[in-house]
Amino acid sequence: MRLRKFVSYFFLILLLGGVVLIANDIALAYSGKLCHGLIMADIAVGGLPVAEAEKKVAAALQDKQSKPVAILQFEGNKWSVDWDAVAGRPDAAGLVHQAYGVGRTGGLLQRLQVQFVASQGGSVVPLGLTADQEKLRAIVVNAARSVDRAAVDAILTESSTGIHISEDRTGRHTDIAATVRGLVIAIETGSSAAVPMAVAETAAAIRAKDFQGIDSLLSAFSTTYDVSDTNRSHNIQIAAAKLAGVLIGGGEEFSFNDRVGLRTPEAGYKTAPTLSSAGVVMDWGGGVCQVSSTLYNAALLANFDVVERSPHYQPPAYVPLGQDATVADGQIDLRLRNRKNHAVYFRSAADAGKLEVRIYGKRENGAPTVHIESTEKTVRVPQTIIRQDPTLPFGQEIVESAGYNGFVVTVQRIRLQGLKEISREKISTDEFDGSDRIVRVGTLTTSGKGLK
Repeated sequence: MRLRKFVSYFFLILLLGGVVLIANDIALAYSGKLCHGLIMADIAVGGLPVAEAEKKVAAALQDKQSKPVAILQFEGNKWSVDWDAVAGRPDAAGLVHQAYGVGRTGGLLQRLQVQFVASQGGSVVPLGLTADQEKLRAIVVNAARSVDRAAVDAILTESSTGIHISEDRTGRHTDIAATVRGLVIAIETGSSAAVPMAVAETAAAIRAKDFQGIDSLLSAFSTTYDVSDTNRSHNIQIAAAKLAGVLIGGGEEFSFNDRVGLRTPEAGYKTAPTLSSAGVVMDWGGGVCQVSSTLYNAALLANFDVVERSPHYQPPAYVPLGQDATVADGQIDLRLRNRKNHAVYFRSAADAGKLEVRIYGKRENGAPTVHIESTEKTVRVPQTIIRQDPTLPFGQEIVESAGYNGFVVTVQRIRLQGLKEISREKISTDEFDGSDRIVRVGTLTTSGKGLK
């Protein structure tokens, strides 16, 4: 019995509700007013007669057009978007005419549904604005100039007061297309809310927190170069700048070629003398091997593992014998591994004929000092070869090649605790061929004929 009464009451309520909705629909059809709850952009026009709605919309549009059509915003900065970024102007009479049809068209169920949604504040009629996307893009691009910035790495500097770490800075880049889309939506819907710029952030490659534990200079090594050789000096300075600010984590590997890049004219390098199997030749990036060799020696002193290293065909004069490291684009690399558990940091500079590489890290209590020792063994003494030259006066001698010894050089890394040697590690053994001494002796006689 109770269930039957409940069902009866339920259907009665539905019937009464339906009657009310239909009565509202009929009333709306003959009222000459806009659907209740209707909003035009942010202008409430629901339930108003057409003439009154037109008057209210016209006043609201006039007020809107005295202000920016949209506001672009990033953090505390704002940029106004003027109405010239809108194609055409909205017409109050036309907009109200459009709104008048809301809840009056379609079948009964459709009309009732629209009327119910409107009464709950869920029906919004747009102002019908059309945005000029090219003008909006220009506005966004201009705003991006003051928003966008490159990421800035934290850097380590050293002074008389110790080691100092600068703060890193996050980079920012505006998504122009996404920001324009946001402005278009705001304009075409008539929203008065500020439009946030779509900005992506890029973390710095080296952050201040990455320097955690770095507190001391672990090693330093310097070489000198001839500043009068301007091309070679230029190449050394470019490569040295590439090594400045390198952070290598504990156990990580470092590649000189990957860091410095190709030695090409497009990268700013010039032709300068370089050692090769053919002797001294001119090549792009001549002098860069002095940078790799200087780094190599600093790394040996800082206890790096040597993963890959190659000597020159003949030892250069700017580093001790056997302590050079040649490099070549895509062929020969210098690769080093940080054997420590913490990060280390490279600084390098080339100025006024001095090239220096400094390596910083965490100074461990009781850590041994490192000494590099080279031992040389002569394996071939040059012979003197006499060559007769009928173009020289009789008896005149010209040394065509001075010749040099062939030798083997072994480099060892020695660790000392105070004055006591605690370990000795063989780093490399390089072998260099010797060259004979060649002397040309003149055979031209006074008769103008050479001796046979």
